[in-house]
Amino acid sequence: MEPFLRYWMAWPSVENFLSVHAWAWPLCETFHFFGIALLIGGVGLFDLRMIGMAKGLPMAALRRLLPWGVFGFVLCVVTGLVFVTGMHANVPSHPYDVLMTNVYLQLKFVFMLLAGMNLAAFYLTGMSRAVDDLGPGEDAPGLAKAIAGASLFLWLGVIYFGRLIPEGL
Repeated sequence: MEPFLRYWMAWPSVENFLSVHAWAWPLCETFHFFGIALLIGGVGLFDLRMIGMAKGLPMAALRRLLPWGVFGFVLCVVTGLVFVTGMHANVPSHPYDVLMTNVYLQLKFVFMLLAGMNLAAFYLTGMSRAVDDLGPGEDAPGLAKAIAGASLFLWLGVIYFGRLIPEGL
């Protein structure tokens, strides 16, 4: 399994592309940050409204931002894969070794997994339907507030630990 992961995590084509084109890494960083802004902007506003902030806004209006948050997440995953698979172009370590030894990268992945499980809980418990029709001034159910608080905490944790990844190299 390790040889397969070592090969998969260091795509020579991505590494070569990043080595030849000095503009590619910073462009990916720019798109990664843009993806974070879309993700936190869309999902974060939705979560803050569920917690009870900006009660003057109907949930339906904020729900329209969620596809932008999903797009931001996809953008982050794509650029994150470029960072991992092309890491050797900037760092003298194999991506597999970094994954196995960098606690911050591992914690980022754990927080992403937990955020995904939290999202699944939001839909599987019926909280998604419960908050769909909340109008201005209405409170979300307690469980929806807890899920929204966990979502904010987890996504901010993803950003925090992602920012620390270079410290662990």
